Amino acid sequence: MAHLYEHCYDCDRWLGREWKEVHLWLDALFAEYGTAHRCHRHHVEGIEEVRQQWGDEAAIAAKIHVIRDCWGLPSKADYENRFVNQYGQEEDATWDEAWVMIKACLP
Repeated sequence: MAHLYEHCYDCDRWLGREWKEVHLWLDALFAEYGTAHRCHRHHVEGIEEVRQQWGDEAAIAAKIHVIRDCWGLPSKADYENRFVNQYGQEEDATWDEAWVMIKACLP
């Protein structure tokens, strides 16, 4: 799990802007749910919510955030059907695969 400053650093380095508001929104429910907060916004539908609120580049920032935290791009259904654990990760997910996914979404 990355900290806010790490998510902001990633986006500043790769997108030229921190997108702090996006990272705060994605993690806003942590205080209430702990690590289980990810099932609420760390998924493809959450990324689409970001796109609707802040635009396409913000959605890329959200995608980077979700991939970094979950080592993939789960959907809401993946959490509901327990295809991913509470961290949003598949059992066999690896950081190396996540890094490939991040590089593929960079402009």
